[in-house]
Amino acid sequence: MNNVYPLNSFYKGQRFTRSLAITSELLEQYGKLSGDFNPLHIDDQYAREKGFKSRVAYGNIYGMLLSTLVGMDLGHQEVMLLSEKFDFKKPVYVGDTIKLTATVAVTSVSVRVIEFNLEFCDVDGDAAASGKGQVRYF
Repeated sequence: MNNVYPLNSFYKGQRFTRSLAITSELLEQYGKLSGDFNPLHIDDQYAREKGFKSRVAYGNIYGMLLSTLVGMDLGHQEVMLLSEKFDFKKPVYVGDTIKLTATVAVTSVSVRVIEFNLEFCDVDGDAAASGKGQVRYF
């Protein structure tokens, strides 16, 4: 990856997007990696008994999607995610596709930090989660 965007080229309102399909395989792999085998995420019948449509995707998948956007889509390889905060609005299920839109809220060249407003939407454009993230440029 080349350093396409110097820090001072970011501007308030600039948007970056990335999507992720939620699949059974993704949930299975995430469960194995995290060690989280809560039946809400791995057992359709259990999830339905608890009032959900089917298995609910892990909330930390949002963090994984943000990490990929920061590491791969900002056009700079010398970055580090400093903080992330998510507010979950509705569950996400196998078969859903989540689109992350990260909008530059603040750029601080002096401390080399960019703050993003985050919106995670399903294919219908309904908000599944929102939040904030900070990225440090080296």
